[in-house]
Amino acid sequence: MQPIAHLYPLLEDKRNIVITMHQKPDGDAMGSALALFHFLKKIGHNVTVVSPTNWAKFLNWMPGCNEVVDFEAQMQKATALTENADILFCLDFNAMHRTKKMETLLLGIKCVKVLIDHHEQPAEEHFDYGVSNILKSSTCEMVYDFIVQSPFADKLDLDMATCIYTGIMTDTGSFRFAITSAHTHKAVAHLKELGLNHSLIHENIYDNFLESRLRFIGNALLNRLDVLYEYNTAVMAISRYDLMKYQIQTGDTEGLVNYLLTIEGIKVGALLIDRTEERKWSFRSKGDFDVNELARNHFEGGGHKNAAGGRSSDTLEESLKKFKEVIKLYEKQLA
Repeated sequence: MQPIAHLYPLLEDKRNIVITMHQKPDGDAMGSALALFHFLKKIGHNVTVVSPTNWAKFLNWMPGCNEVVDFEAQMQKATALTENADILFCLDFNAMHRTKKMETLLLGIKCVKVLIDHHEQPAEEHFDYGVSNILKSSTCEMVYDFIVQSPFADKLDLDMATCIYTGIMTDTGSFRFAITSAHTHKAVAHLKELGLNHSLIHENIYDNFLESRLRFIGNALLNRLDVLYEYNTAVMAISRYDLMKYQIQTGDTEGLVNYLLTIEGIKVGALLIDRTEERKWSFRSKGDFDVNELARNHFEGGGHKNAAGGRSSDTLEESLKKFKEVIKLYEKQLA
């Protein structure tokens, strides 16, 4: 994988470009894809964003989101666009399987493939150009770097700034996570100078849910929370019944796992959700405890040191039981 700076000469001529991200894109995945979308369009390319799956409704306000193609819902159109691409940008994922049903298509197409990502252990062998930096707060911060370090830095505008800020803000937990750096704040200061309305973005992301979601969170905290004080760990298991009862949609469980770390003394938070085809894990931690290692070694997942995900084909009850057994292996680290 060549350094991403070597890609800039290829952008001097008009290209067909497709941008994609991981399945069920969050604020950083959608924000980085749309920021890059606006940038590449502005310098003269034919650009399409293809999401592997649907996304949360609270992202629909973002500039350009109405032009994103949902691969699962528009498979024929998305496939044709991707097969016709001269350049494929892969954002906010480290391995092709994170794109779910798009994986085979992405591995098979013959075009220039570019990675921009901040997760550990990237599959660099699949990419011609790219940058992978686990010290970056978000992929949006990396897209900001890609733009301002390019020969087209003067093209950065308010739409790009809005998308970039969305991903930086969400992936840093509104700038409270340790990964937030001085460079992160400097980038945001630059975006503010362009006229960015940061308070409106916060409202669109965090104050835009149905009443049923708030009742769902209340039920989860009251009836689904299990605190393992001997391991300074909190775990929450959400059943299919709960999801149906409260009419939970894509994105409605976003941030739920973070509540677990608000308990005094808790170092690890784990959220298990019973999806239709599998059980999905979200892990968060404080300090030096590495949930990326936990997810990779025991739950078919991975991510960052303090934020990771996993999966299981076992039942909800079996998956929860396994977690409670696995966490015992880390008793000394968590004491």
